[in-house]
Amino acid sequence: MPSITHQLAADAAPLMPGDGWTARPSASSGKHCAVLEHPDGRRVEISPARREGYVRARVAYPDTSYDLTQRHRPSTEMRADRFGRALEQAGRARLLPVYDETYPKVLAATEKSHQHAEARAAVADRLVSLVPGAEVIRSEPSRIVEYRKRGTIERVTAQVLGDGLSIVTFRYVGDEATEAVMKAYREVIRRTAPTPAPDSPSGDADEAAR
Repeated sequence: MPSITHQLAADAAPLMPGDGWTARPSASSGKHCAVLEHPDGRRVEISPARREGYVRARVAYPDTSYDLTQRHRPSTEMRADRFGRALEQAGRARLLPVYDETYPKVLAATEKSHQHAEARAAVADRLVSLVPGAEVIRSEPSRIVEYRKRGTIERVTAQVLGDGLSIVTFRYVGDEATEAVMKAYREVIRRTAPTPAPDSPSGDADEAAR
């Protein structure tokens, strides 16, 4: 038998603004909850409220780097025995105005994070391809390229951060490993450094590589 939250969500789904809203049951913290979902990814969660006989509806966002505050997370409570029209009206008045304004910003921030991650991965992969014996050993929160030579304590770690920043660490490194990593790193810097502005010193990229 559907829970009262699922029944409320199912009644509200065809009334919500914008076609395509659907309802499904959801278990959260052992409670009988429900979710209203739109094909564009927006979600409204309905769960039992602390007050007996009431339910709580709130917006939900995907994992994101966007700085979400309490203002971006509107919610509302209503009696559980209300009909779907009450949930739809609450959604229009209290939830969706803020949600519809914030959700595109969340998606944009997520896409930007993905682009940064791809750029870091590209630099890490380039280093790996140029340094014999190197491999990517961890992908989050930043790419790390590590060089190890069996039989000796020789290790070089390049931690590729965002915004063109990297940290290169040498531990008990032999000349061969040092030269291989630095040669590869200089080439990556030259390939990825932005083109100097007309009034910028022409040696900025080389200086960064050094």
